[in-house]
Amino acid sequence: MMGEYAFGAGEMVNRLLSICFEEIGLVGGVKDEVKKLETVLRVIQAVLHDAERKQGEREVVRQWLHQLKQVAYDAEDVLDEVDYKKLKYSVDNMTPRWLNPKRGIARLKIAHKIKAINKRLADIYENMKLLQLVQLEPPNNDQSGNSSGFGDNRETASDVNESAVIGRDKDKEKIIKMLINDDDAAAAALSVIAIVGLGGIGKTTLAQLVYNDGAVKKHFELKAWVCVSTKFKVENLFSQILQLINENSTKTESSSKEVLQKELRSQLGGKKFLLVLDDDWNEDETKWEDFLLPFMTNAAMGSKIIVTTRDRKVASVKGAHHALYLEGLSGEDCWGLIENQAFKRGGPLKTSRLVEIGREISKKCHGVPLAAKVLGGLLCSIKEGEWWGVLKDEIMSLDQRDLIKNVLKLSYDNLSPALQACFSYCAIFPKDYLISTELLIQLWMAQGLLEAPRQQLLLKACNSQRKLTLEDAAGTICFDALYSKSFFQEAKMNKYGEVTHCKIHHHLHDLAQSIMDSECQVMGESSIMRRTDLSECRHVSMISLSTIEALDEVKKLRTIFGWESTCKAPRADALFKFKSLRVLDLSGFRGYDFSSTINSFKYLKHLRYLDLSYTSITSLPTWVTGLYHLQTLKLIECHNLTELPEDLMKLKQQLRHLFIDDYKRWKKMPQAIGELHQLQTLPFFVGHEGVGISVFKNLNELRGALDIHRLRLMKEESLAKRVIKPLREKSNLRELRLHWDDDRESSSSSAGGDGSNDFNVLEELQPQTNLQWLSVEDYCGVEFPAWMSAVQTFPT
Repeated sequence: MMGEYAFGAGEMVNRLLSICFEEIGLVGGVKDEVKKLETVLRVIQAVLHDAERKQGEREVVRQWLHQLKQVAYDAEDVLDEVDYKKLKYSVDNMTPRWLNPKRGIARLKIAHKIKAINKRLADIYENMKLLQLVQLEPPNNDQSGNSSGFGDNRETASDVNESAVIGRDKDKEKIIKMLINDDDAAAAALSVIAIVGLGGIGKTTLAQLVYNDGAVKKHFELKAWVCVSTKFKVENLFSQILQLINENSTKTESSSKEVLQKELRSQLGGKKFLLVLDDDWNEDETKWEDFLLPFMTNAAMGSKIIVTTRDRKVASVKGAHHALYLEGLSGEDCWGLIENQAFKRGGPLKTSRLVEIGREISKKCHGVPLAAKVLGGLLCSIKEGEWWGVLKDEIMSLDQRDLIKNVLKLSYDNLSPALQACFSYCAIFPKDYLISTELLIQLWMAQGLLEAPRQQLLLKACNSQRKLTLEDAAGTICFDALYSKSFFQEAKMNKYGEVTHCKIHHHLHDLAQSIMDSECQVMGESSIMRRTDLSECRHVSMISLSTIEALDEVKKLRTIFGWESTCKAPRADALFKFKSLRVLDLSGFRGYDFSSTINSFKYLKHLRYLDLSYTSITSLPTWVTGLYHLQTLKLIECHNLTELPEDLMKLKQQLRHLFIDDYKRWKKMPQAIGELHQLQTLPFFVGHEGVGISVFKNLNELRGALDIHRLRLMKEESLAKRVIKPLREKSNLRELRLHWDDDRESSSSSAGGDGSNDFNVLEELQPQTNLQWLSVEDYCGVEFPAWMSAVQTFPT
């Protein structure tokens, strides 16, 4: 059974059109079929917004969107196969057969596959006409999630039942202190206070408490409360404020902006005022400046604006002088909210047993007041004997949970399609999973979720001082946008102030799962498999040996990620029959050597992410270098692996991340690494005889930290081969550690025993000046190069 909505069809079509555009240069029948595919998709794309708007009301529309998405998946696979062949022949410096007019068989095979897709798409097109879908202008969503056209019926008011509010006394005191403290008045007549937090966390309630406080009422001569939501129309806001501060005002939204501004200035009249803009989504700085004009010119010193928002960026655009990032309630406070609801008149009798169960249930709220209130209402309406079932999450009423879902879904609906796809893919992680930001972006990229929006996002990234790669631009901006809107929480920061790890709130995880529905399964217990239709599953995680057999009938998996525990490897064909895989994690098979599974792996033409960590491979399997789409390769704690092959250079078109560890076990690293021009992650390089420092010449995308070991074995290049300053172009490197190592027992192999080679090598390894950290260890030169005297130019 599918979920309530067939989400994601629009984003799939956008991605597919992007691929069609890139492949349109093909010749012959392939070009004709791709062009036909593109044409039909553009017609369908025009009505997608109408379909997505109607799918909640019409089952047949939801089914149509679902079918469209499945066809788009298959079409993406076919075109990706074309791209694979192009990469393969590019590496081998050969002309692809389908581009060679004398060799048309391969071209015909591809053309037949696309024809089959077009036939299915034609049926969808005919059904579209029967559904009478119309072309509508979609919401103006940018990639940061801002929407100027999204409608929202949520409305709030300033009244609040203070007796029903628990756990916000300290937060209330903080805001009131900010309001009645006029120290800011010396800097500006008007200041802005932002209350930022997750949907349902209690931002509006806190603002209501403050707004109705006696001290606040005395402090301000005028007050107004406006629920903004997503409709930040300046004229409408002016009209609402006028009605609130002067109930006799006749000015309406239809009045000209000039008339409204003049009337508002008159009503303010230099008085000290408090304005609350509740649930503000506006990220348009121009609109905000336009809105502020009458307030800035007619505000008395000490006037304040409170903005409640789910988005940190909104607070930034507002130029907030103070920001309170609202945290969840304590477990005890959540229990207090549940208790008030559960034992009110008509509910069960309060007993010590129910209190004990109720306190455990309160932990399910994870600090969200709205969740506590909804759960309390549920407990009040059921029998005493059913409380235990709620604790075990077996009889939770969907109707009761809709309130939480709808509040969170409001945030989701306001995201761009690209951000919706990125968020919903997070359903692949189990609840409470500590997600690595780096890993998440790599998985997004492997699934193609960063492809469609990349041009727009790269334009934004151009404003950054730092040169940005695709992941830095599209991936980081997508993550930051979702984090800003509180879709990610419990962030862990690095020393540069960047989020390295985070979690997803339980309710948001539930939302992601409801969106992905049968497409994504966190498998775990085999009992789940008995209840779930896996025929259309695309992503699975937390697999055990008891559940892997359930995937026998699933043919189009794109993700196999995460294992319940250390597993013995199943039959090779039990895993590697999934020819649509983009992500394959084999790290759960500790101690298994996959080197011999050549015939199985060679069919994984779409693979972008491969994790062989903790396995017993003794050499990099030959099939790996035939994965021309591969972007991420992880080889952590592969204790028997001591070398990498020279034919690693076959991955030069796409490989971005090479994760290795424990430099001491590596005998040598190939010169071929220098051919991986897209490489961004290389934790270290181990020098040896025969490899010069020119290996770093073309690795200009390297980022983060780089350790270079055994520099005593790496000689200065001859004049004929010398590359001037091979590290000077690595503008994304933050940390550089140079190790000559102290095991110099073999002076014959380290020319220049007097340290002259050390000096010459260090002279050539001058880094760029944006570097944050530089260390030099076991250096035996008698002096330092001239560039070291400028070390003060480094930030640290």
